[in-house]
Amino acid sequence: MMRKKLALFLVCIMTAPAMADESEFEGSWMLDVQVPAAPLAGLLELDSTDSGWVAFVEGGPAPVKIEDNHIELLIDARDRQGYLFQRKLVGELNADGVMTGSMESIDVLESAAEFGENGSSWSARPHIDSPPQQPIKNLSELAGTWAPLRGVDFRKWTMALTPAAKEWVAGYDARMDEPQKRCISPGLVAAVTWSFPFEIVVADDKLVLLYEAFNLSRRVFIDGRKDPDFYPNSSMGYSTGRLENGEFVVESKLLTHTTRDFNGEPISENATTIERYRLSDNSNRLSLELTLIDPDNYERPPIRRRVWTRQDDAVIYPFECDPDSFFRQLFDEGRMQEYIDRTPRRP
Repeated sequence: MMRKKLALFLVCIMTAPAMADESEFEGSWMLDVQVPAAPLAGLLELDSTDSGWVAFVEGGPAPVKIEDNHIELLIDARDRQGYLFQRKLVGELNADGVMTGSMESIDVLESAAEFGENGSSWSARPHIDSPPQQPIKNLSELAGTWAPLRGVDFRKWTMALTPAAKEWVAGYDARMDEPQKRCISPGLVAAVTWSFPFEIVVADDKLVLLYEAFNLSRRVFIDGRKDPDFYPNSSMGYSTGRLENGEFVVESKLLTHTTRDFNGEPISENATTIERYRLSDNSNRLSLELTLIDPDNYERPPIRRRVWTRQDDAVIYPFECDPDSFFRQLFDEGRMQEYIDRTPRRP
């Protein structure tokens, strides 16, 4: 009888799935969170250091706990109304090398936009640069009007700022410094990822992108030209594009100093943005991954994502903005001199 029990015990050990080792967590992963409104996607980077594990989601720090094959991850974000909250992901790394688990929203005080996420499932697989299933063969496939869809972007709030950028953010006053409050272009990163429709017009040597937001436009040159020796910095920069492994890749430089998002994180004049566009659903869905490379302000490049659907009958409306209302209120509050004194902080 003892031999039978021992044999059964050994069989159970041999057939039980192996537990993942902690070291297998290290590396880059693609997060996929199945929230009710629309799936979220993001890059998760896990590093083992002498002081423990550190995590970054879309380039921003995220508190993490890892023990055996168990992981807990906190991702701070803002909802569509601008309120801050935390997404808590709890899960395990299985023997197949895939993380799975569930998510809940915490610290939701004023937010209503993210309700319903609790209990959502999530998974993470090793990040591999693979060509799209539906490669772009001709840039004419991008022509048309694109309307924004919900989801995809985590709207990660905290980024890995340099000391200089932290000092800048500490002195930021959204009431005074946000460019859009004065009807000034918020810059490429914000304009491209905001929830507004835009149109792509394809010419022989360039693509012209026409945004509803602030009536902005930009030219993306596709004829292989080099950046000009003399060209002024601007809110949308100077852009060149190319087809690369089935994606349309756009590189933009010569940006003016502005902010990345609503919390005042800066973008320097030395920054570069890399946009990667992919098509899917029979060329009716366009997705974007935008990476900001700005070592002056970020120790890791922040990432934003956006997805649109083709809607050629959509109307691009004029963007009406009245700067007088902003200045009238400052004048009525007796704060005009304060605004003038903050001039060096504005692009």
